[in-house]
Amino acid sequence: MHTFHMDIKPGNFIVNDEESLLLIDWEQSGAPATTLAPEADGTWDVNEKNTDEERRVTKLIYTKYTGPDRRNMPEGSGQESFNVWNVFPEWQASCPRALELAEVFALGRTMWMLLSQTADDFDDVEHPNDVRISWGNENNLPLHWITMVEKCMERDPNERPSVVELAEFWEAETCI
Repeated sequence: MHTFHMDIKPGNFIVNDEESLLLIDWEQSGAPATTLAPEADGTWDVNEKNTDEERRVTKLIYTKYTGPDRRNMPEGSGQESFNVWNVFPEWQASCPRALELAEVFALGRTMWMLLSQTADDFDDVEHPNDVRISWGNENNLPLHWITMVEKCMERDPNERPSVVELAEFWEAETCI
């Protein structure tokens, strides 16, 4: 859709009359540390490298930013790096695939929260790496659901499914 949400979290979904989830709150004003992709924390830059010209295969290459201080968020937005340098508008222009895979991570983290019914105190989370993923022993979720959600939260964005692949997965599940 050539846009981004940036604030994907359980509270930004509602259930409509057809019992489908709708993503709401498209203000694009802040990313929560609980669902933010670790590589989108404002400390990384990304480039897409061609690995197979013939098949049009590319790989995202992330490098730690080491230049001078930079800011594209208003003063007072917060101390965390993602509140100083917001990668979402930058990646939308320069590397849309990186932006998409960061949003897939946020969807994965949100699905994990909803499916596992995790009620941890997420108010203390300062960085995405602070969240510890656990499914608990008492869930009765299909294993392939857990596998897909975990793929969405892969540390290496190159290993995550695309938004289209994720949508196709859930569409197939609703047809069963």
